[in-house]
Amino acid sequence: MYFITGGSRGIGRYMVERLATSKDELILATYNSTLPSFEHPNVEWCKVDLRSYDEVEALINSKKDKLKQIKFVNCAGLCYNAVTHKYPEMEWMNQIQMNLTSPFYVSKLLIPFMREQEYGRIVFMSSVVAQIGVGGTPSYSASKSGLWGLMKSIMQENASKKITCNTLNLGYFDIGMIREVPRNVLDEMVSTRVPNRTMGHPEDIYKTIQLLVDVPYINGAGININGGLY
Repeated sequence: MYFITGGSRGIGRYMVERLATSKDELILATYNSTLPSFEHPNVEWCKVDLRSYDEVEALINSKKDKLKQIKFVNCAGLCYNAVTHKYPEMEWMNQIQMNLTSPFYVSKLLIPFMREQEYGRIVFMSSVVAQIGVGGTPSYSASKSGLWGLMKSIMQENASKKITCNTLNLGYFDIGMIREVPRNVLDEMVSTRVPNRTMGHPEDIYKTIQLLVDVPYINGAGININGGLY
């Protein structure tokens, strides 16, 4: 089964719609105030504040009977843009909690099931922004680079139990948060900085997730999906 966070929109929503056609059940943890409209027999939407350990723990405990052959894909994320010396403290904390602490919570609570079953897949969505440096993204960049350290620790602790943990370092995709960037700025950025001269398609992410599910020897990897940007 897949346990997916942040599947209500953007890249996460695309992953949900693609994975729903598989034989696996999907448990989708979303922090949105209203549950998404997408329905499928394999899909169960669960509203939860991913920044709350107690709420995440209660959700996972309520789904114990379904937690078999777990594949955890973390898509939940927030982004607030401001330069460091003008960055609101509460926005910093909110992004760190959602982008870094919530995947830790979910991993901490799912790993015991994975270890008992000697099977598990964990995929964190990270970002090229943390690799190349982009002004105005201090909290987003810090949280996304923090996932690399979390991933490496989880890998070292659990590889002997046939559990893999990897990050996908995403470049610019024509879906999700990138649509907040003015089109003229985005076109110039892609044409001058991305060697492929195009934005990525979320299908590339889906296929990479399938690869990580199928190939257990890919472990502790930060996979760049960015058209050559980094």
